[in-house]
Amino acid sequence: MGVPMPDASAPVALVTGASTGIGRATAFLLPRAGYRTYATVRTPEAEASLRAEAAGTPLEILRADFAREADVGEAVRRVRASEGRIDALVNNAGYAQLGAVEDLPRDVVRRQFEVNVFSAVQACREVLPTMRAQRAGRIVNVSSLAGRVSVPFMGAYCASKFALEAFSDALRIEAKPFGVRVAIVEPGPVVTRFQRRALESLPEVATGSSAYETIYESYRREFETGAGATPGRVAHVILKALQARRPRSRYRVRAVDAVAAGFTQVVPKGAMDPVLSRYMGLRKLG
Repeated sequence: MGVPMPDASAPVALVTGASTGIGRATAFLLPRAGYRTYATVRTPEAEASLRAEAAGTPLEILRADFAREADVGEAVRRVRASEGRIDALVNNAGYAQLGAVEDLPRDVVRRQFEVNVFSAVQACREVLPTMRAQRAGRIVNVSSLAGRVSVPFMGAYCASKFALEAFSDALRIEAKPFGVRVAIVEPGPVVTRFQRRALESLPEVATGSSAYETIYESYRREFETGAGATPGRVAHVILKALQARRPRSRYRVRAVDAVAAGFTQVVPKGAMDPVLSRYMGLRKLG
């Protein structure tokens, strides 16, 4: 039995990065919560998969590669043209680039920021004129605990999440006078294809001549999805941020995530270096 179609007065939401994981779970949750929902996917395969699962539901699917500026603008324009309004934006599109800083070519870092930062900032810029005209709107940017602390071999990803949080903090203050509210969701570990896709990014930097090759080999063997929140649990936190009368600046998914976020604020950065070095096997390289 399909999900009933929300009525024409229902709020309109755009969810990016809905191919798998958090974005996909959010794309299916919002229609059940009464949103007229549009979801973006990057590839024809992801579109076909999502359409098959969404059959009989009111979910609208758009194909857009958020690494391309034109695709971001076109996705927002299509929603606005169809609905005449946009009430909620969930910026979830993103991936993790693995690699030591020394091994990261400039174009690889640029692509990490194109998807994780620049596309989100552009999506915000595209929806803001409509939201300001409405004097209402919600933007939820999906960050990570990696937006709080950087770890070895994920410097590009962590840097992108730090940047997303900085933009979000500025936007939250700038947009509030116009009735637009901005919140960040910071999941910890989530059981998705995230780790598998991160491994798919490794061959671009692990060329066999790196000083860190032994650690890359360890990643290939051991970097697997472990314990963590389900995508559905994160989706419910996103919905909470969208619907809260006075949304908080940041939301965590599990109590342990909140503890970890607090821990990173009180422990000196240098104090964590030996722990991370030992955990990542860096002490064996000297």
